[in-house]
Amino acid sequence: MKNQIYLMLFFSIISLESLSQTIPVKDYSESVSRMNQILGVSSNLQSYTQHPLNSELIGKNDSAFQKMIASSNLFPNIHFFGKQLILKISPFTLLNDYNSKLPFGYNNGSLYPNVGYQTFVTGGFYLKLGILNFQFKPELVKAQNKAFNTFLDINRNINSNLITNYFHFINGIDAPERFGSNSLNYIGFGQSKITTVYKGLELGISTENLWWGPGVYNSIMMSNSAPGFFHWTFNSAKPLITFLGTFEWQLIGGKLKQSGYLPYSPVNISNNVDLYKPKPSLNRYLSAFTFNWHPRWIDGFFIGISGYDYLNIDSLYHKDNLIRRIIPVFKPSSIQQNSLKVGGDGQDFAYSINIRQLFPKYKSEIYFEYARNDAAATITDFILQPEHATAYTLGTTRYFDISKDQFIKVNFELTHLQIPDTFLLRDEPSWYVHSGYAPQDGYTNQGRYVGAGIGPGSNSLIFDISYLYKINSYGLKFERLVHNNDLYYFAYANTSGNSNAEWVDLSSTIYTNIKLRDFLISAEFAPIVTYNYDYMRSNLKNNHARISFTYYFY
Repeated sequence: MKNQIYLMLFFSIISLESLSQTIPVKDYSESVSRMNQILGVSSNLQSYTQHPLNSELIGKNDSAFQKMIASSNLFPNIHFFGKQLILKISPFTLLNDYNSKLPFGYNNGSLYPNVGYQTFVTGGFYLKLGILNFQFKPELVKAQNKAFNTFLDINRNINSNLITNYFHFINGIDAPERFGSNSLNYIGFGQSKITTVYKGLELGISTENLWWGPGVYNSIMMSNSAPGFFHWTFNSAKPLITFLGTFEWQLIGGKLKQSGYLPYSPVNISNNVDLYKPKPSLNRYLSAFTFNWHPRWIDGFFIGISGYDYLNIDSLYHKDNLIRRIIPVFKPSSIQQNSLKVGGDGQDFAYSINIRQLFPKYKSEIYFEYARNDAAATITDFILQPEHATAYTLGTTRYFDISKDQFIKVNFELTHLQIPDTFLLRDEPSWYVHSGYAPQDGYTNQGRYVGAGIGPGSNSLIFDISYLYKINSYGLKFERLVHNNDLYYFAYANTSGNSNAEWVDLSSTIYTNIKLRDFLISAEFAPIVTYNYDYMRSNLKNNHARISFTYYFY
């Protein structure tokens, strides 16, 4: 009798409706859906500050768009205890990437910072039965990983503040310039997950990439500039509608892994061996949350808050109580907790607030994200120096009508991770670097940044203009990227003769996305001029090219 009750309960649960198939972060269909929201074509209520997006809420009645997410159900006539079994094939993508002299680009997921050729392959399926959801989309990468001049290749014979401060950075982060000296192969679960969904609430495990924040090109708190990491998730599967408006949120806990590579080549460190602090072989536990609200009385307005906290999974971590180990993000770091000298666990904490405002009448949006690395000591501290340890992203998008189904799209985005001038008077952490005692690997996963892909101390200014016909696009993107100005100013603050030696990339990317029947062809080419590479007075020219083919199973 008891077994029969359990069976009845199980079958009643799986008969409930579920919504959880997602669009991979930075998939082209994500850009199309955001465009439709800005144009007012879609009534989609998602904030676009919490990714991946729920595909079943976007263009639900648009069969052409839905086929860009997955195929039709392969078993439309098969039911299991009264509930339809759904099995769909995800698009198959083959991507080829090439850099001539230096690594270029970010928001690359499983791809490596690579010189030479690199290939990426992904595909899979989605299975749904009631509240049970299984999404399997592994990723395979093969990188040529050709040699190029790294920081210490160029600067190893210079005994200066630049070398000292360089080691100060790499002692607090696991972000190798080059991943060894051999070709690279990687296979991972990619955009996969197993979850259950009940009344708009989702619970499960995942390796999907996450993107938290309103930015199009950079996200300070969470982006796809590193491979997705294994995590548990408890989140809203769709915007929850209340009398106050709609709410979206996500709470996660996961494991950040080390790259397994030294940040330098040992032959380049013979004169500076005492500057490097070897990192212990430890993974880190990341606890993070995001919460976004769309007030019902302000059309097109979204406001949100996010936070993350990571710490080494060591003996100190296991001494904490269960709740403290699972969600340490809700007990932000303090001086006592942050310093191992006084018995703390060496955690690192950051938080952000963001806003996004849509103007469908004008076919435009504006967005802003303000983030702080470590909490303010007191309210007075925050009032006096709100800029301390901060970063921000500011952006806007506007579509201009040409004729039916034709637009000129203009994007502008500025991301600023360089620390403010308060570093002249007080200690100030660079973003994603934890240069104290632990965790020495910083905010990275497998050697790449979990936050904004431009990296610590860097600034990016992007202007992107494109022509769109239906979902096809042809564009030109300009970017000025300043590499790690924190290191530059720390090294040369009290010296002369090194002004105007910032490391700056100027790139002009020509790109296109063309849908041809069952295929999407995406291509880009970017000539890059690098000024003062690795802060030395030498300029380089680099070329980047990428082409990808996506096949949709209808």
